[in-house]
Amino acid sequence: MRTVTARLLSPVCLLLLVACAGARPAEPRGASPAPSASTVVLLVRHAEKATEGGDDPALTPAGRQRAEVLVQVAQHAGVSAISATRLRRTRETAQPLADRLGVPITVREVIPGGGRAQAAQQARDLLTQHRGQVVLVVGHSNTLPLVAEALAGVPIPPIPDSEYDRLMVVVVPPSGPARLIQSRYGAPSAP
Repeated sequence: MRTVTARLLSPVCLLLLVACAGARPAEPRGASPAPSASTVVLLVRHAEKATEGGDDPALTPAGRQRAEVLVQVAQHAGVSAISATRLRRTRETAQPLADRLGVPITVREVIPGGGRAQAAQQARDLLTQHRGQVVLVVGHSNTLPLVAEALAGVPIPPIPDSEYDRLMVVVVPPSGPARLIQSRYGAPSAP
């Protein structure tokens, strides 16, 4: 398992990474991906959320801006599936890219306290349902590291509450070890 860390992943770099990983652009609906293609999973935490709004706040203006930057980063990466939780902040983070690509957002339920078992199941589901594709997963600070860890097979540092700019890319080839790239996108998060 190889890990690469970069401060900022430009759209061109992301496109090159996906191309080099062997993942292919989205197949027509109903078509099966080639069995030799790698599965590429882009993982981001939801963008900055408002402090008001109870348990399901909207994004702040900074969060909406970050969601637009995500479009610039991922629009040419071949994303064919987008996954978010039922919470508004994850869906609002994913929506601009979904709109640009015409890809629906699949809403997945997160079970409170699901921990590693839930993350492992989500990783299995991603690899089974989206084999050979490029998938965007928008989640939460307490779940994304566990999902990335289950996909990549290496420990992932926790995401602090103040961090919104981490972008993890896990490349899972049909055989052999997965590769993890950790980068940043958009405006730097507060320290």
